[in-house]
Amino acid sequence: MSPFFFPAPKKIIFFDMNNTLVDRRQCFDSAFTEVLGEYTGRWEQDAGLLTTDDALQIYKQEWQKLRKLRPRNQRPSEEMRTACLEKALATYPLPVNETFARIFFEQVEETEGSYVRLFPGVEETLTALGERYQLAIISNGSRKRLERDLTRLRLSSFFPENRRFSSVQNGPRKPHPGLYRMALKETGINPSQGVMVGNSWKNDIIGSTRCGLDAVWIYPPHLKKLSQRRIGRQKVVIIRSVKQLVHVL
Repeated sequence: MSPFFFPAPKKIIFFDMNNTLVDRRQCFDSAFTEVLGEYTGRWEQDAGLLTTDDALQIYKQEWQKLRKLRPRNQRPSEEMRTACLEKALATYPLPVNETFARIFFEQVEETEGSYVRLFPGVEETLTALGERYQLAIISNGSRKRLERDLTRLRLSSFFPENRRFSSVQNGPRKPHPGLYRMALKETGINPSQGVMVGNSWKNDIIGSTRCGLDAVWIYPPHLKKLSQRRIGRQKVVIIRSVKQLVHVL
């Protein structure tokens, strides 16, 4: 039994997906420029037109700007995404509206899958932990993308379908307790019997500990190789990489 979470016996380890098990940091950027290039390749040499990389940077700048103007906890809207894309593609003769944006970002999401990579040691770590615990996923991503990534990265066997939990359109998203409570109810465990592992302090750690789960925060810049702290009554272990999980769970 883990010395970090003793004496509470753990049954299930809940994992975040994106940027915890899989590295998606460059996926959106690469997919965005690839998809945009399919639309704009014939015009890229024309004077006055932005490159796909320039358009990406404008999109991201606009996104950050509009995010700051949103009320706290309000989710990004389709209108916001369309407005950012319209700004980014202003120099191109493309009809950027909500329909175009929806199709464009569906293509981006599909293309992202070809750029997704597991962090080092993920398969070995899940194999070792799977011998002692049940493993589950709690993700803010769409169910469709979650299923696709699990299949492409050969992770499906670690996470049975009844232990995959994802946000749905207009439904609760981490750190909202609704998604965590649904996972606890469906798995039939008490919060003291689970541990949440993730890279987001707000979504994964704060969200889960508020629901009574202990947690492991994967934070690569952490100065110490391993440390622990408390949030209320809940224990939080801080590590630098997913490979360290076998030493704390």
